Amino acid sequence: MKKYIALLVLPASILSSVPAFTESIQGEGGWRDYDRDGRKYTDVQPHPRTTPDSSRKKAAPPDSSTNSPKTRWENYVSKHCTFTLRKPAGWIVKESYKDIPRMWTFSVTEPNGRCQVTSAHGVSPKDSDADALIRSVVTELRKQAPTLQLAPNARRRSLNLTDATGKKSGQKTIVILEGTYTNKNKQKRQFRNLITAGGGLTLNQRIEAAEGHLGETAPILLQILANLRVAKGIYTFDEGGQMAQPAQGKPRPLRLVSQQLASGWAKFSAPPGWRKVDLGKGACIVTDPAERLYFMVAGAEFVAPRYYVRGVPGVLQSEFRDPSDAFAFSAAQTGRASNFRFLFIKQRPDLLRQMQAFAGPLRSVAVEDFSYTCTMKGRTYKGFSTAGCSGDAMRASWRLWHFTIMAPAEEFDTALPTLAAVLGSYELNKEMAGRRIAENLRNYYAGLRDLGNQIAKNSEQMRRENLELHMERGRVRDYISYQTTRMIMGEYDYLAGASGYVRGDPSGLYTADGNKITSEPYGESITRNMQEINTRQLYERTPPR
Repeated sequence: MKKYIALLVLPASILSSVPAFTESIQGEGGWRDYDRDGRKYTDVQPHPRTTPDSSRKKAAPPDSSTNSPKTRWENYVSKHCTFTLRKPAGWIVKESYKDIPRMWTFSVTEPNGRCQVTSAHGVSPKDSDADALIRSVVTELRKQAPTLQLAPNARRRSLNLTDATGKKSGQKTIVILEGTYTNKNKQKRQFRNLITAGGGLTLNQRIEAAEGHLGETAPILLQILANLRVAKGIYTFDEGGQMAQPAQGKPRPLRLVSQQLASGWAKFSAPPGWRKVDLGKGACIVTDPAERLYFMVAGAEFVAPRYYVRGVPGVLQSEFRDPSDAFAFSAAQTGRASNFRFLFIKQRPDLLRQMQAFAGPLRSVAVEDFSYTCTMKGRTYKGFSTAGCSGDAMRASWRLWHFTIMAPAEEFDTALPTLAAVLGSYELNKEMAGRRIAENLRNYYAGLRDLGNQIAKNSEQMRRENLELHMERGRVRDYISYQTTRMIMGEYDYLAGASGYVRGDPSGLYTADGNKITSEPYGESITRNMQEINTRQLYERTPPR
């Protein structure tokens, strides 16, 4: 995990121009070798049937302008931002890295598999024995393709390497092999293999295509290798680096001191004298004594503007943003940095899938790697961040988290190995993180229970209110019906004490049972002390039939 994080933080912005170690275009036998560091430039004599001029003309790197009308090129940044190359749009890149022996490999394949270029570079398992290494490469080729047939025109060249003082520092052996083989689909393939060995290092590059078509695809395949760029200081076994130059000795190991955050949430290693600020829950700021170099694990909280949240410490207002945009926005809003200029922004689908699996389909999530320059403390800083944003299902709030390394722009390349080592050593306390996750889950499910209870309570209240509204509507309807009927019939009702009510019409007064009242003491003045039922309240007190 530490190695994965260390590779993660190596920005493509510091990628330096590192051409492929050897580019060759074979015609009738001529080829040209370009030493990687420019220390050597050797023309190998061509086959007698060709002239040196024609050999040089065929050996020159393919002009991209000749391919531009037919081929659209695009930049590719490796998974961990350790190298970049230019390739035809739509071609498929696969890359890998292993520790024993230390080796990084990539391949670029045409979408239909008609042609392919592969490159493997790293420490030689045969140490300095170039012949043994070349034999092992050929043996491995035969294992992969039992039908391998090597052409008889293999060529070999040995070159002396010199250090900066001009002294011999080693020897490099270069071998070019050609041949054919039949793949798993029973298709015959033609390939050209370049193997470089020496000084404990190895380079193995191969271009291949369907038999008879290698010549027409070779310019594009070689152009891919020619546009390979590797980040400085990534691979200590890199040719031209200190490990490849024994005369200069190996680099001094970086001394790091283990430290732990006061809260116990995380631990990391940093050079002696570096200071830390514990922000809680694993967040921290680590800086050198001069406060020029920074490693940060931090975040920011955001609330949607429609909620009009004002004056809450540490909470900003914004709709959901991409991580790079959110990072620059939060830094500018809090006055930490300004004038952001992004050098590259790369999506991280691997981390995005993990976050989406945890967050679910209703929450907005995004993860990016990005490199940038900005103004901080009145000077230009350069930085690299891996950041992510995640929101809630209601899109009411969201959060930014980021792992960041920063240094003054002119010191960034020099400080990168140190900052990468600090970031690579950062490790969360799994026990505390587990407890935090368990607590969050308990709170989450408790919140769901409270929400369920509140929904049930609200539902019961709504049911009662709806029932009351229904009953009230029925009572209003009954009273209106009563009034309408009395008006049509020309009747009127009076409250009559213990008798309930009496009903009158033009023919006289009647009891509730329908008996006409004719005797005294009622007479015509019987209604003098009675109250007419002319309101809803009187009607509901003793509803007439």
